[in-house]
Amino acid sequence: MKRRNLLSALAIVASTAAVLPLSAQSQDKSLKHAIVGSWTVAAVVDQYESGRQINNWGAVKGNLSFDAAGRFSQIIIGDAQAALKTPDPRKPDAPVVAYHGSYTVNEGSKTVSFKIEAASYSARVGAPIASTVEINGDSMTLIGSARKDEEGTFTPRLQLRRAGGS
Repeated sequence: MKRRNLLSALAIVASTAAVLPLSAQSQDKSLKHAIVGSWTVAAVVDQYESGRQINNWGAVKGNLSFDAAGRFSQIIIGDAQAALKTPDPRKPDAPVVAYHGSYTVNEGSKTVSFKIEAASYSARVGAPIASTVEINGDSMTLIGSARKDEEGTFTPRLQLRRAGGS
């Protein structure tokens, strides 16, 4: 009887020891590991220096994907706009941002730096673009570097949900 209790106690200790490193590992997941996968665009908001927030996209849709080898692709598509319509199917009739290229992660500053190799807005090709990353479960927010438009200087905030997540 004592031997059976001893074996049961050893089995419990062994199974607990096997689980502890796994939970510790998941809590210490690197930023690079955490962002890998497919993310669905939930919202895009431009935060201006004045404090004003503008959604220039309407009912935005899109996707951002990171692979483990340091490659990414992004597409953001806004509502169709009558002024942009043409008979040419190669010309978008909605605001579109499409990028692809490589990325690196700075774990200390929680930033992702993008090297854009091709873009729907050619001025972005080769330009340094970095975003601060905030992750909370299956939600991620990328806070981009400052940009200018006709309204002034703004910081884009891209809100994402892990594809297939809740």
